[in-house]
Amino acid sequence: MKKVLSLLKPHKWWLLLSILFATVNTVMQLLLPAYTKNIQSAILAYDMKGIWKYAGLMLVFTLIGIVTSVMNTLASTKTSVGYSISLRNFIFDKVSHLSQSDIDKIGVSSLVTRTTNDVRQIHDIVLSTLKSLIPIPIMLVGGLVMAFRMNAEVAKTSLQAIPMLAVVAVILLAIIIPVYSKVQKLMDRINQVMREKISGIRVIRAFNRTEYEDDRFSDANKRLTGLSLVAGRIMAGLMPIITLFFYGLICVIVAKSINSVSTLDIVKDRQTIVDTIPNLTAFIAYFSLILTSILSVVSIIVSIPRAVISGKRIKEIMVAVSDIQPPENPIEPKAGDIGKVEFRDVSFKYKPRPAGKKKRRAPAPKKRPVKTDKKPEAIAAAPGAAPDDAGIAADGARTEIPVPAEKAAKAPAEEKKKEKVFELKHVSFVSNPGEVTAIIGVTGSGKTTLMNLIPRLYDCTEGEVLVNGVNVKDLAPQTLADAIAVVPQQAFLFSGTVADNIRYGNQDATETDIWRALEIAQAKSFVAAMPDGIDSFVSQAGKNYSGGQKQRLAIARAIVKRAPIILFDDSFSALDLATDARLRASLKENLTDTNLIIVAQRVGTVLNADRIIVLEDGNVMGVGTHRELLENCDVYREIVVTQLSEDALSELPGGAADNSGKEDADDGENEE
Repeated sequence: MKKVLSLLKPHKWWLLLSILFATVNTVMQLLLPAYTKNIQSAILAYDMKGIWKYAGLMLVFTLIGIVTSVMNTLASTKTSVGYSISLRNFIFDKVSHLSQSDIDKIGVSSLVTRTTNDVRQIHDIVLSTLKSLIPIPIMLVGGLVMAFRMNAEVAKTSLQAIPMLAVVAVILLAIIIPVYSKVQKLMDRINQVMREKISGIRVIRAFNRTEYEDDRFSDANKRLTGLSLVAGRIMAGLMPIITLFFYGLICVIVAKSINSVSTLDIVKDRQTIVDTIPNLTAFIAYFSLILTSILSVVSIIVSIPRAVISGKRIKEIMVAVSDIQPPENPIEPKAGDIGKVEFRDVSFKYKPRPAGKKKRRAPAPKKRPVKTDKKPEAIAAAPGAAPDDAGIAADGARTEIPVPAEKAAKAPAEEKKKEKVFELKHVSFVSNPGEVTAIIGVTGSGKTTLMNLIPRLYDCTEGEVLVNGVNVKDLAPQTLADAIAVVPQQAFLFSGTVADNIRYGNQDATETDIWRALEIAQAKSFVAAMPDGIDSFVSQAGKNYSGGQKQRLAIARAIVKRAPIILFDDSFSALDLATDARLRASLKENLTDTNLIIVAQRVGTVLNADRIIVLEDGNVMGVGTHRELLENCDVYREIVVTQLSEDALSELPGGAADNSGKEDADDGENEE
């Protein structure tokens, strides 16, 4: 909590004012019972002058108390709200600087909960502390001093209740802390399920899984509700216990006062008897203040565990050290290497997630014996029956079954699978400005992983990734960001206008720059057809645009940045073949000095690339042009055949027709 509360420093003046006003307000409350006693004594003595005097002073103290209470509320609210803003800004800024692997470890839904619900818990505890916890010590000490001044014997008796209340508070804390910890985790689960349902609503409806998702949410909600009710019941038991203590002690105080008065002489001790009622009234008032303070302490202490848990969760983000650290002495790239990308024997594997609790697996069903009327001898002699050494002897007894050699050989392989495998293995290539480098492979071959290493979303495990001739680990983050424009696999648009989204790549882009980028990205036609043109509205995540339109707008956003390197991570998948071809031709024609690196699934997208890298299980199976790979790379040829068929392949340059002609010529030479 110390780390989390350190952000209170910018709000220290409001914090000090809150403490000052709370202290003055507490002193005013302590003075009122004493003057109430004086008024009652004046009434019993028929002293009208004294009544007006003490009543006037009580009115002044009350007005001062009201003003200081309002000012305390204002100052404490300013402090807690300002602190919450600072805390949220800090978390947001910290998350924006975390690496992708750090975000994957924590989880998006958990980050949302920590930024909203957990910050709210901290805000509430800071507010209640400033309004109540700071005046409580003054109230306790002042109330006890005043109570002992009036009747030390009765005050000692009332103090016996404090240890009992402390025991109750400790028991409540021990029970409720684990409950609140589980509640916070279930809040993460609720957010995760809700987020998945809202984000995937189209898929849910398409597969008619609405009831299933409702059941998932209902299950998480019931679990959260159940634990919240447990916490609520525990808290609900606190007030009756405090009330019981309070009224029980008042009965004890009154009984002791009556006993002390009953032994006095009505003539000699008349004044003492008369003063008993004002003293008793003031004593009960002070005792009420003391018990109210204790109740406030217990209530705050009970709410502290939830805030502590929230503080720990926030602290995890605050102290998190990103895997991607900027260099201490960044290297500036040379002018001749701008736009160059190079991989030098790069291998990569994802870091394992923190170990969690293992789920218990259901026990395997027991195999029932097969009933048969045949005797063991008949079974052994039956055609196709297993030989004796296969496990069933002629007398029906079980024998040891030898492990086949193939199965024994698979055992080390199974052990190796358990170890973390590399997603990329010994990847090396160079891509220069003005070239188009394409990366192709089956699903899960490591294409997107390779692309993520270039903008340094992850750091390679082995080898070097160089951008502009410098290792990405030695480039300043801003230099690396300026050198690369990325079109992600899933095109994402922000709420606003088309122009806002395009300018996200370059805030200084003019309308001319925007229209040029849209034209290169083959998006000009549909944007110009909209009534508001580039000022047309874009909903959250671009839900009011089709997949192909979003991809083209995302491509335009990357183009307008004018970066020397543009990464296309399967960014043409939602385009029809004609638009795909026009877009690639437009990119090659207009971005002649730009290094274009394209990840694609379709062979047609990579046919004319200057360099095609074929990946399979993280290994580079071949590097070359389309013609070269058809001749030398079986994996690439298989991909081409599965997409284009042999007939279409024979019509392509370097296709089956050329190869078959070469084979026929070879056959002719052999016949001769």
